[in-house]
Amino acid sequence: MERRVTSAVFLTLLMLLSGCFGSGEPVNEEKEVEEVVPISASLNSIMTTGNPSVGEILIIEGIISVNPSGTDYFVESDIITPTGLRSIETTFSDTNSGTRMILMPDEPGEWMVNLRLVVDGLDEPIQNSVEFTVLTPSEGDTILSTDSVIEMDISAPLTISGKVIHSSPESCTVSDGSNSQLVNEAGEFSINQGVVEESYNLTITATCGIWTESQDSRLIRVILASSNDMDGDGIPDDSDSCPNGYGENDGWNPNEITDRDSDGCHDFEEDLDDDNDLIPDIDDDCASEIGWVSDPVNDYDMDGCADSTEDNDDDNDGVEDNEDSCPKGEIGWESKPYTDWDLDGCRDYTEDMDDDNDLVNDTIDSCWRGVSNWASNSTTDFDGDGCYDLSEDEDDDNDGVNDVNSTGVTLDLCPRTPKGAQDVDENGCDATERDSDSDGVVDAEDNCPGTPTGNVVNNVGCADLDGDGVFSNVDNCANTQAKWTPDANGCAVYQLPVAWKENGHGNGRMDTVAHFSLPTLDGTWSFRNEWTGNDVYIFLFKYTDSSGNSNNADWSKNPGPMIRQLPDNAHLFYGSFDNSYNSDVQSRKAAVQNALNADEELKWEDRIHYIDQDMSTASGGIGGLISNWNSFYYGIDRFQRAREIGSIYAWTSQTNDITHWAYEARMYNYEFPTEVRENDPNIHTVTIVDEVWHSGGWGGGYTSTYENATISLPNNISTYDTLEVFHEHACEDRRNRYQKSDGSYGGCHEWDYLAYMKICDRDNSSKCGTEFMRWITTYGREGRWLTDISPYLFMLEDNDVRNFKYQGANKGTMTVKLLFSNWNVGERSSSGEQVFTGGQFAGEYNNESRYKRQHNFTALSDYNSLKIVATITGHGFNQDQANCAEFCDHEHHYYLNGNTAYEWHPIVYDNQGCEKEVDEGVVANQFGSWPFGRAGWCAGQDVKQWVYDITDWVDNSSINNLEYKGLFNGQEYVPQDTNGGGREIRANIWLVYYDAN
Repeated sequence: MERRVTSAVFLTLLMLLSGCFGSGEPVNEEKEVEEVVPISASLNSIMTTGNPSVGEILIIEGIISVNPSGTDYFVESDIITPTGLRSIETTFSDTNSGTRMILMPDEPGEWMVNLRLVVDGLDEPIQNSVEFTVLTPSEGDTILSTDSVIEMDISAPLTISGKVIHSSPESCTVSDGSNSQLVNEAGEFSINQGVVEESYNLTITATCGIWTESQDSRLIRVILASSNDMDGDGIPDDSDSCPNGYGENDGWNPNEITDRDSDGCHDFEEDLDDDNDLIPDIDDDCASEIGWVSDPVNDYDMDGCADSTEDNDDDNDGVEDNEDSCPKGEIGWESKPYTDWDLDGCRDYTEDMDDDNDLVNDTIDSCWRGVSNWASNSTTDFDGDGCYDLSEDEDDDNDGVNDVNSTGVTLDLCPRTPKGAQDVDENGCDATERDSDSDGVVDAEDNCPGTPTGNVVNNVGCADLDGDGVFSNVDNCANTQAKWTPDANGCAVYQLPVAWKENGHGNGRMDTVAHFSLPTLDGTWSFRNEWTGNDVYIFLFKYTDSSGNSNNADWSKNPGPMIRQLPDNAHLFYGSFDNSYNSDVQSRKAAVQNALNADEELKWEDRIHYIDQDMSTASGGIGGLISNWNSFYYGIDRFQRAREIGSIYAWTSQTNDITHWAYEARMYNYEFPTEVRENDPNIHTVTIVDEVWHSGGWGGGYTSTYENATISLPNNISTYDTLEVFHEHACEDRRNRYQKSDGSYGGCHEWDYLAYMKICDRDNSSKCGTEFMRWITTYGREGRWLTDISPYLFMLEDNDVRNFKYQGANKGTMTVKLLFSNWNVGERSSSGEQVFTGGQFAGEYNNESRYKRQHNFTALSDYNSLKIVATITGHGFNQDQANCAEFCDHEHHYYLNGNTAYEWHPIVYDNQGCEKEVDEGVVANQFGSWPFGRAGWCAGQDVKQWVYDITDWVDNSSINNLEYKGLFNGQEYVPQDTNGGGREIRANIWLVYYDAN
């Protein structure tokens, strides 16, 4: 077992100094309780070299992690060799990553090194193993050197000596068939033959090799001169292979020329194997060393040439061994281009698996008889198909797009596409190479393909497309509007679902609806289970009374146009109170399918429901509403609140238009962000009035005063650049306007009247003439709006305590809140002055003897911008031919230093102009002529400010003269066919300065 100790030891020396400072009171030391940090450790081991051969160095890296640092540990090892668990010499050293182990394997076969990390404080060691194969080394040939002929004059003892040449002489033995011995360190040997009494032949064989055995032999002739010699050739018969052959009578005396092997046979006349190597001369290509005997081991091709010393082509294929990749290959063939394409000495059809010697196996070589003797690698053969890129491969990366066309024009713009790429375009580029949206991130790593050009992206190719500070790859709400605060997932509060409310239910208008289940033609629909917190719901029920009166005329109209007006988050329910409920909803389902195309059907199949139940028997939340309201139509908004459906009377066609049912759902969607706005983390709310009754009327109830509203904000008011006003005008009993049994009316007010919020002077709270907000009330319905009046921020100061007055003839429960926020828009209003008001639009609107229409001013010395801020609405109709000032497009022109701009109201030309503004806050389905476009306003909507930047118009070095005119078709207005009634323009026009913020 090997052990290596590695530790970082911290020694703490505690010195007790007693008696050195005199006696004193004992000190009670408070012992600190050390925090126990759990110990953790890991060990991984890797072999940094390939499989070694015997005798080569092997390095194993141990990667160690021990926490906390400074903990003592050491490393042990076991080494299992092919012959079992043995002790092998190893060396350990410390590294930055742990430890390094070096060893030299001493036998071939399968090895395993087990490392164990022993850590103080851990009960068990951490273990890891490395397995590898040790290859058999090349030990070279065995060469035997000794005399092949030994001549003796007399009988005497004989010792045959010689030398064996091998890389491991200690492994060599020499044998004469009867005796054997090991050679010495120099490879030398001496074999005792005893007393020689007659001539004889013997074979000496040397065998060497620790792991791979090889042999070499020599035939030795021992000639004793005193022996018989029948043919008188001087070779004793015992050593004469031709004892009765050519000799003294033939005048022949053997010598090295006529008898090379001294076998007593005349080489030219009778010896068929002159060198006595057992290869007939006719087949023998070498006059070999005498005593050497050919066999398949030392003469592979049996050509009579010793492979180790004299044969340069051991397999006789025409390729010399030093160039022959198969030096011991097949016998009996000759290397030619048609048998050996690369002339490497390996026969193509039987033993060469790489005919062109490009390092690519023929089975996968697309050019197996291509350019020869080159090395396929990532530079010369990028796709590894065995075709040389420079001269024979037309598609270097094998991506299906040729490198060039027949005239040499480049086709493949990415000639090094990774092998196996699937997503390759017509330019030969795959997802790892192309950047389709040019954002600097290749498609393979681009989590947001198709990013619009010019956007800054993160490392995975995603931009912040909606400007909310959250990149698209982690943005669950990719279209967050400006001036909303996203959470970590990129979602603002208006994009988050509303949680299901299990409690607090009721059956009244605006109450939370309890759970209910409905049987439908497609199965049971469960309100709770289907609740997403993002959807809105419309319920349309058919009813026929005992006299046959029914709402079927509306209920059974073509549903296509209405469905197409529904928002995507709507659910639509058809049901019936009649006994024919099943056939009623079946017919509605058929009507819907006939009205929609295939794509529309697919879109709405899970959102349009057909209730297979008499609705008078409905239970749960919807049943409670039916019992309490006795209505035909119902809605549920995103807050899970029960909603009344308004009038579907179309003033333009003077008929009921069921498309208006869809407007209810769209109105709910507008209201949702309006109501959750104050929940945005960046919004700070100051409440002016919260659910307080306003009596209305034209007398004392016209004005409600809200006192001592304190502008208390987390930060100084100067740090806020945005001011919004949330207003809810709720009706009596939260109901639409309705007629009671006694003929009177309940619920909401009747008319679309002007309503104002005015701010009282700071130094005189009874003076409240400054308009702060303007609304137009609805025809008989509730409303809630959110209005940006940031230009009026200058009217408020930090910690201001102000009075506000609400003025309006329509009664209702009032909620008004100021919402402050900062969105870093770069500026905020700092001061302003009212410069113009309106008047009667009756031909003298621009008469300066009646109204102020010019304003001189000197610009402030320091400001960022100057803007016109105008709140303008026109009122009065049927008073003249142009129907001014409510339904005519009066224009409001401003002139300064040769510059001009104007506000106009083209919506008046559209009889459905305000109907089209439901998504912008117009209350849908009012009980009056709400669809018609008006000049500067819509019934049931807040009045928006018109803001125009005139900074570039201003002469900062002199007095400026701003002129204002109200025109009609670009001209002074001259009423035609007037009846003398009022045609008033309510104008509140300011010059507002902005400071950089």
